[in-house]
Amino acid sequence: MDLSWHLIWKCMFLVLTGILLLRLSGRKSIAQMNVATTVIMISIGELIAQGIIEKSVWRAIAAVALFLAVLVVLELLEIRFIRIQNLITGKAVVIINDGQLDMRALRKLRITVNQLEMRLRQLGISNMNDIKRGVIEANGELGYELKEAAKLLTKRDLEILLNRIV
Repeated sequence: MDLSWHLIWKCMFLVLTGILLLRLSGRKSIAQMNVATTVIMISIGELIAQGIIEKSVWRAIAAVALFLAVLVVLELLEIRFIRIQNLITGKAVVIINDGQLDMRALRKLRITVNQLEMRLRQLGISNMNDIKRGVIEANGELGYELKEAAKLLTKRDLEILLNRIV
């Protein structure tokens, strides 16, 4: 019974310490993570798990802190040097230009036309010809700009139109 309580407290302590360290390092949401951040986060999870199983809790905490320090340094280097940013994060890739699909870019990203159409439908876009420019962002999200004729009417547009009529 004593051993199980020890394990429970150890687990709680390591998880809470890991959360605290992550909060102190200013972690982004999962959707904003790049490849390097994802690798380090998986490694941190593994380190916390090892700290629970092994005897040295403090060694696990020190390793987690070291991984987070490396991550912060990488992020600072990304901000300072564009080449490092391109290497670690990557850059956006144009896949639709003036309604035309760039099949070469899609193949390079390993995205099928069906997968792209599914993403477009989820964004409420039913016609690819309505897109002025579409890009797959560095985080994998689909960014787009609609052509003028396909943009939704805003309240401001309606007010301008009504003022012209009156």
